Amino acid sequence: MKKRVKWAAGILWVMGLMGYMIYGALKPLDAELLKVQKQTVSQSFKEEGIVTAATERPIYSLISGEILSLKLKEGQTVKKGDQLASIESKDLEYQLQQLQAQEMSLSGQEKKSAQDIEQQLGQLKGQLESIQGQEKQANRSPYQAQINQQQLVVDETKRQLEQSKEDYSKIKTLYENHAVSKNEWDHAERAVEQLENNLKQQEQALSLIGEQASPISGTDQYYSGLKNAIQTQIKILTQELEQGPNGTGNNREYYQGLKEAVDAQIHQVEYQLANRNIVSPIDGMIKEWSVKEGTMVKPQTPLLTLTSLNDLEVKVYVLTEDVIGVKEGMKVKLVQKRKDKDYTFAGTVKAIAPAAEEKISAFGLTQQKVKVTIEPDDQMAEWKPGYALDVVFTTLEEPNQLAVPKSALFPYEDGEALWTVRNGKAVIQKVQKGMETDELAVIENGLNEGDVVIKNPEQEGLKPGKRVSEPKGK
Repeated sequence: MKKRVKWAAGILWVMGLMGYMIYGALKPLDAELLKVQKQTVSQSFKEEGIVTAATERPIYSLISGEILSLKLKEGQTVKKGDQLASIESKDLEYQLQQLQAQEMSLSGQEKKSAQDIEQQLGQLKGQLESIQGQEKQANRSPYQAQINQQQLVVDETKRQLEQSKEDYSKIKTLYENHAVSKNEWDHAERAVEQLENNLKQQEQALSLIGEQASPISGTDQYYSGLKNAIQTQIKILTQELEQGPNGTGNNREYYQGLKEAVDAQIHQVEYQLANRNIVSPIDGMIKEWSVKEGTMVKPQTPLLTLTSLNDLEVKVYVLTEDVIGVKEGMKVKLVQKRKDKDYTFAGTVKAIAPAAEEKISAFGLTQQKVKVTIEPDDQMAEWKPGYALDVVFTTLEEPNQLAVPKSALFPYEDGEALWTVRNGKAVIQKVQKGMETDELAVIENGLNEGDVVIKNPEQEGLKPGKRVSEPKGK
């Protein structure tokens, strides 16, 4: 009885297993399917770009003095007319007072008589002598004592060299007559060479001291200008005196010219004083300061750089193999990554650099890249110079194309193929590829719109004729 039960149980188990296998073979494969539709396929690439200011404005000092205060810090925004810094101007104030006093003095001098002209003439001659003395003093070399001392060293070295040459000549004669050894002859020859080298060094030292002793460049022109100015005044006053009472008109013209010259200097100093407070010429942001408080500056000293916030660009460096498809006027996408989501903006290629530059990639590789300038279609108030954006370039776009994921293709015979579903069963369909992107491949031959493609060609259980579940919605 027990044997019969065991046999029955075994038969039932085998029948169950066979039924399960038959059911598994007949059960439709549940695969991820794609219904092929025509679409626009684009070929694009992405590079990181940096927001920059199209307009940068360097600000320079117009006067000499000490930086008293810097009103704003780097990164702060400013309005046109905002004060940025102030420069100490006491020297200019003193100079203005002196010029104003000189102008008043000239007005008073103009009213004086011929005796006063004689007195002025004497003063001018005294000034001329003083300037001539100053010129001699300026040209007097503080290095003269060093020059004299070095000249003595050169002369002494020359004397020693001449003596050494005479000794060498005598020893050479003795050596030729076998009266001295070869060692003594060599020693005398080396002594001459050493003294020749020493003489060259001393002469170079003398030349260097002479160069240092030369007057500062422009000294001669400076004193020449002063003397010419004084001599011209002396000549004019002399003519005034020689002309006697009839020279009054020339006297007025002379003083008028002097006052105009002083007045021009006053206007110049007043202009400089007006620029002791540095103000912003534009609306923008302080990019960087080139000075600190307490720095001594001169005219044309760089103080800071301003960047405009209303005229931003995006600079991006593109690989030489990619930039071929980039053209001026091309539309691009600008993608800014933020915490909440990625924001996309439109931009236009404004300029392409004429030559490539060497750049180091994030992986340390040396690459040749071309700088491309992008102009955003809309200026973003939240953008600032230095912000990073992704720039997406679309170099090729083809509409109305049948395309499938590249992962759905697999090698087949001498080409490639797809798994398609026809009449509910899996079928291998040989196809011909066309344009490719990073994710898609255009199918030029072998597919029709509406065909159903199996996305995973390596799915378990997939084989020709295998029943496949119908796509959802069909």
